[in-house]
Amino acid sequence: MKLNRKAIWLIFMTIFTFAGCDEKNAQSEIDLNNSVVIDVRTKKEFDRGHLKNAVNIPHTEIKEKIKSHVVDKNRKVVVYCRSGRRSGIAKDILDEMGYRNVINGGGYKKLKKIEK
Repeated sequence: MKLNRKAIWLIFMTIFTFAGCDEKNAQSEIDLNNSVVIDVRTKKEFDRGHLKNAVNIPHTEIKEKIKSHVVDKNRKVVVYCRSGRRSGIAKDILDEMGYRNVINGGGYKKLKKIEK
């Protein structure tokens, strides 16, 4: 199958358009002021710096400790770590537990830039 320039351009633009959507949409969903913000890094990392309203629950302890901080499973929760990997694990655990509004905020440095 031979693609003409128009088809190649259309494919390129489609990929380019959707490539940045997830991060842009995720950033627009993050509301640090009206969410329970959970730092899932270690206590040592948390003590070196964290978002102002964050609660520290390491991702390895999230299943056991979440209920003492978030009772309403419909409440908006933002989880973050250093890079987004551990917060992704924490989000998956919370999703499995029935929490419905959990957002993986990604990395601390990124969120620090949007914190008000």
